[in-house]
This record gives sequence, C-alpha cells and structure tokens, in this order.
Amino acid sequence: MKHFWNSIFFKITLLFCAALLGFFALSYFFIKDKIEEDQHINSIKYNQIVMTINEIGRFGGGGDVVKKYLHDLGFVEVQDSIKDQLRDEDKLPEGFVGTIAKIRNTNNGIYILLEDNKGAILYRDSTQSSYDRFYFITLAGILMLTFIYALLLKALIPLNTLRSQVANIDSMQSDYIRTKRDPKDEIELLANEFYKFSNKVKALNESRLLFLRSIMHELKTPITKGRITAEMVENPQQKERLCSAFSRLNELISEFAKIEQLVSRMYAIKKSEFVLEDLIEQTQNMLLIDSATPNPITLNSPYALIKADFELFAIAVKNMLDNAIKYGDDGKVCVYTQDDSLCVENLGSPLKFGINEYFKPYFRDSKKNIQGFGLGMYIIKTILDNQNFRLKYTHENGKNIFAIRGCVVENFCDLKNRPAKPEPIADKL
Repeated sequence: MKHFWNSIFFKITLLFCAALLGFFALSYFFIKDKIEEDQHINSIKYNQIVMTINEIGRFGGGGDVVKKYLHDLGFVEVQDSIKDQLRDEDKLPEGFVGTIAKIRNTNNGIYILLEDNKGAILYRDSTQSSYDRFYFITLAGILMLTFIYALLLKALIPLNTLRSQVANIDSMQSDYIRTKRDPKDEIELLANEFYKFSNKVKALNESRLLFLRSIMHELKTPITKGRITAEMVENPQQKERLCSAFSRLNELISEFAKIEQLVSRMYAIKKSEFVLEDLIEQTQNMLLIDSATPNPITLNSPYALIKADFELFAIAVKNMLDNAIKYGDDGKVCVYTQDDSLCVENLGSPLKFGINEYFKPYFRDSKKNIQGFGLGMYIIKTILDNQNFRLKYTHENGKNIFAIRGCVVENFCDLKNRPAKPEPIADKL
C-alpha cells in the first residue's frame, strides 16, 4: 500500500484529475460569468428597444413600422407555440389601435412579444451570442488533457517494466536480459543501459563465483594429501596439531563458501536452538586454541539458550572472539548473556572510529599493527543482518563490549530440555 501511494503512476493520475477538475471548474465559471454578463447587457438593450417600440405605438405608429425597426436590429419572427404561453391573460383595451411590446425571459433566452388587436407576434434576436463554441472548447480541452495523460502513461510503461525486472533481478540468475535494438525515448535508453549494466554485473558475479569455486576445489587436493601425510607422523602431539591445522583449513574453505553464498543471497537461513556452551566449543575448534595453553575464553553463561543459524552464527562469533583476543590488552575475552543479548567483552581502549566505519570491507584501524584484510567486522555484520540480529558497541570501565541483540531465548536452559548438540562443522566436510 505504501508503494502504491508513492508510485509515480498514482501521482500522475492524481495530477491529471486535479488538472481536469481545475479546467472544468474554470470553464464552468467562465461560461456562467459570460452568460450573466450577456444577460445584463441584453436586459438593458431590450428595455431600450421596448421603450422605443412603445413610444412608436403611443404616437400611432403601425405594426409595419415596428416590424421594420426590429428587423433592422436583427430580430426575426418566431413561429412557435411558446408565443401563446408568453401572452398575458389580460386583453388589450377596446379601441386600442397601437402596438405594445413586452420582454419575456425564458430558459431558452429573451424574447420580445408584440401585441395589438389583431394578435401577437414573438421576436428573437438572431444576433444573440451562442455558447456552443464555449462548450465545444471545454470538451476539446478535456479530450486533449485525457490524450496527454494516456500518452504520458504509455511512455512510462517501460519504466514500470524496468522496476519489475529490477525487483526480480535475483531470480534471473541464469538468463541475461535482452536490450532493445531501437530505443524510442529516454526511458527505453535508461532501460537499455540498466540491462547492459546488469548483464555485466551478472557476468562478473559468475566469473567471481567460478574463480572462488576453482580455488576451493584446487585447495581441497593438497589439504587432503596434507591430512593423510599428517596421520603418518609418529609424534602424537605434532600429529594432533598438524591434523587440527589441516582440518581448520578445510573448515575455512567451507566458511568461505557459506559467506560467498550469503553475500550472493543464495544461502537459506536455518535457525535452530542450541546452548551457548556448544557454540563456544565450536568456535574454540575453529580458532585452533591449543589445549596445552591456557584458554583465553571465559564463559559465564554456558547454559544460555540461543536461536540462530548455528554454522553462520559460529562464524560470526568466532570472528568476534578472534578480534577480542588479538586487540585486547590482556589477550583474553569474556562471553556472557544479558537479557536477549550475547555479549563479548575484552579489556582495552575504546574504538578510535565509529562502529559503522569498522563494518566497511577492508577497513583497517591504523593504530593496530596486526595482519589481516579488514574483513572480520564486515563478515560479522553481514551474517547478523541476514539473521535480523543487531550489533551494539559500548565501552564501560575500560572494557569494550559487543552485544548481539535478539539472539538469546533464555539466559538459563533447563538441562532436562537441553537441545541436542549440533553436529560439528568439521564432521560435515
């Protein structure tokens, strides 16, 4: 409904109706004013004519003189039954030999009625203004406005078609849009340029997708061979580390594929409920945290119930924990829940720039001398936005707090009703 009120077609239709109503009102009042003006002028004119005729009749002037006088003024005799309706019931005095003239106003105009002892004659001014031309001009104006309105709507139809194709551009993944050979107006030219641009973007996306898939496919072989070789290492500790590293490389390829699908809007979000403890365990595996070293992650709400897409949410939380550990002053991070929010907290100075700046791809804080491409926060924001979660940043008591709002169902889950532990991502590869 909101789109309907903001539609350019609705606005043009509204303007057309207003213009048509305004033109009709202007014509109506103009014609009405013209009629009233002519009636006033004719009233004065007819009164003078009647006075003159009556003066002629008073001095004995005959009917022939009066008729000639009216004929010279442009009056013609009317042969109509209306004459009897306009006559007075009172008869002329006996012995009256003159002619009496009277004015008769009717819906059809003003007449002059001549009466004598022989009868009555009705006259109408043949030079009286006709208003048919004004009605014709009004009708022509209405037809012209309607014609312009129809032409304008016809010219804008390609714009509506373009809007529909833009709205459905995601569904046209395999088909390229054809352009018109001979565009007729600026709108069709605009449509052609858009089609060319969309085809270029589609080709670019396809080449990018092919490139990424080729890279991921080519990496699978050496990673698999490396994993097989690592299994042959005799030292248990080195073997575990090598196998964990190759497993993580395999997981990274899967993460890249999911993120690429998410950015391309080809990934179907599947939300499920799980406890925070299982999520943090998954992120620890993804971060390759060595079990022989102190765990930098402190979990204060292990049995909080969360509802999200587990795999994507784990990628987002992993990036948040990785940033908190790398940029924290003590290399530690605390995870807990508060109301409907999952909070990640570390010790450190406040962000140098606004949080929205860090959401931009390839953004780097110049004061941080840490390797990376500046994609961590961009990936986090993209994943959370696609699941309708909000990320809020605050700095309190020397600590940076990042809160993911809307993901927590309960801050403590009854262990009897605890959801099944999600399958580790590594096991799906």
